[in-house]
Amino acid sequence: MRADEARLGGLLEGQRQYVVPYFQRSYSWTRPQWATLNEDIAELFDSDSHHPHFLGSVVLLAESGAAASGHSILLIDGQQRLVTLCIFLAALRDLDPAAELAQRLGVSLTLGPDAEPRVLCTYQDRAAFAAIVSGAHELVPGAMTDAYHLFLASLKERGTDRAQAERFAGILLTRLSFVAITLDAEDNPYRIFESLNAKGMPLTQGDLLRNYFFMRLPPAEHEHWHRTVWTPMQGLLGPRLDDFMRDFLAKDGEPVRADEVYQAWRKRLGPLSEEGVRELLRQLSEWSADYDRVLHPSREPDPAVRRRMERLTTWSSTLLHPFHPFLLRLRADFARGKLDGAAFECLLLAAESYLVRRLFTSPPAVDEGRLFIELYAESAAAPDVATAFANGLRRPRQGWPEDEEFRAGMAKYPLYLGSHPDHRTLILQALEESYPHRIAPSWTHYVVEFVAPLLPRPDWLAEMQVTEDAYWRLVTTLANFTWAARDHSPSIRVAERKRDIAKVARGGLELARDIAHTERWTAEALAERGRRLADRAVDIWPRASGGAPG
Repeated sequence: MRADEARLGGLLEGQRQYVVPYFQRSYSWTRPQWATLNEDIAELFDSDSHHPHFLGSVVLLAESGAAASGHSILLIDGQQRLVTLCIFLAALRDLDPAAELAQRLGVSLTLGPDAEPRVLCTYQDRAAFAAIVSGAHELVPGAMTDAYHLFLASLKERGTDRAQAERFAGILLTRLSFVAITLDAEDNPYRIFESLNAKGMPLTQGDLLRNYFFMRLPPAEHEHWHRTVWTPMQGLLGPRLDDFMRDFLAKDGEPVRADEVYQAWRKRLGPLSEEGVRELLRQLSEWSADYDRVLHPSREPDPAVRRRMERLTTWSSTLLHPFHPFLLRLRADFARGKLDGAAFECLLLAAESYLVRRLFTSPPAVDEGRLFIELYAESAAAPDVATAFANGLRRPRQGWPEDEEFRAGMAKYPLYLGSHPDHRTLILQALEESYPHRIAPSWTHYVVEFVAPLLPRPDWLAEMQVTEDAYWRLVTTLANFTWAARDHSPSIRVAERKRDIAKVARGGLELARDIAHTERWTAEALAERGRRLADRAVDIWPRASGGAPG
C-alpha cells in the first residue's frame, strides 16, 4: 500500500480510467451533499486563501504499471466525490462550450476519440454519467443529471464569465487535495473500503452485504450477479432489503438484531466456497419474491390466504417481536410445494387465533416471532405439520386461551386502552367478514368508531342506565365498537349517533345493523351484543388442533 497526496487535476490526467467495482453501491449523493460541495467551492472562490482544501482519501487498485500505462484502475473508495466533481467540471465546461477552457476540461473528463468517460460507473449509472461528461444534448433523468443542473444553475446565478470560469477550474483542479491510497496486489480492497466508509453517506446493512458478497466472487462475474440477482432484488424490495436480509437469517431460528445483520452474514458466508456464495445468491433471489408477498399480501391470488396474510402481516408490524421471518418461511414452503394450500391456511389460522385470543386475556408476554419459528421447525417432520404446529401452541406454557377464558376476556377486556389501533381494525374486519354480504365491504370507506362515546355525558348515562363507573368499564370493550363512514363527523348526542350508525347499517355492515336495530342502547343491550360477538369470535378464531379451517 502506498499513500500520496494528489490533486484532482493530477487524478484526471493521462489515459487512466477509474472503474467503479460492482461491490460498491450506485451513485447515492443527493441535494444536501451537492449543496455542501457547491458551497465549499464557492467559499474557496470568494476567499483570498491559496491553501489546498482536503477532501479525504481515494483508494485505488491497479495492476503493476497501470497508473503509468493507462490501464483501468479500480476505484475502491471515493466514487461519490470523484463523480460529483466531474459533474461540476462538466457544468463549468457547458457555461461556454466555445471557450478554450471547455476543450481542456473535455480532455480531463473523457478519454480518446470516442469520449469514453474518465470514470466508468456501474451499469445503473453509466449512461447518465457518460451523457453528462461527453456533453450530450439529451441527458438521462436521475440524480446525476439533477446534480449537473444544480451546479450549472449556481454558476449562472453568480454571473460566471470566462475569467471566473478559469478561476473556478483552477480551484477544482489544483486546490482540491486528496490522499491517494494505491493498494498492492496482496492488500484486501474490501476490508479497506469497509473501514474507510465511516465518512460520507453512511452505508446501510444492505450496502455492506452487497459489497461483501461481491468481494467473495471473481470480478469477471460481478456484472452478471449484479444484473441478474442484486439489482432485481433491490428493485423489488427497495428500502425493505435490509429487513429481508435480517429475516432471511431469522427464518431458520437465528435471532438477529437490526444492527448486527452484516456481522451475522459474514459469519455465515465465511466458510462458503465461491460456488456456495453463488448458490446463496440464487436462494436470496428466489426468497425475495416470497418476502415481497409477505410485505404485499394483496398480491396473493387465493382470497382466503390473502386475507389471513394481510391480517398477520399488519399485526406482525405492530409487535415488539415481529414474526415476518415465520411468514416468510411459510410463504416460501407453500410456493415450493412443501405445504399445500389447506395446510398453509391452517397454519395462518392457528397463528392468528393465538394472537387474537391472547390479546383479550393478557397472558404473560412471549416473543411471538421466535415461538412461531421454533414450533414450525419442530413440526416440520410431522405427517401433518399444521396439526403439530397447533398442538405445540396448545401446550399450557404457551398461553393459548380456552374458549371460556376467551369469551370472558372479550366481555371485560379494555380493548381501546390495551390494543394497537390496527388490532381493533383487523378484529372488527374479521368479525364483519364472518357475516354473509351481498357485496363485500370496501374498507377504504369505513373506520372503527365507538357506539357510545368515550366520555360519559348525562344523556348517555341515562340512555345506558348505568353509573359513570359502569359506563367506563363498558365503553372501552369490544361490545362498544362499530363502523362509521370514513368522512363522518362523529356526534356525541344519543339521537344523532343513532342516526349515523343507522346510515352505515343501511350500507350493509352487520356490526352497525346489530346495534342500529336495538331500540334502547342500554348497558345490558351492549353487553348482550358483546356476548354475541364473543360467540362468533370463538368460531372465527378457534383454539385449533390443525384441522381444516371453518
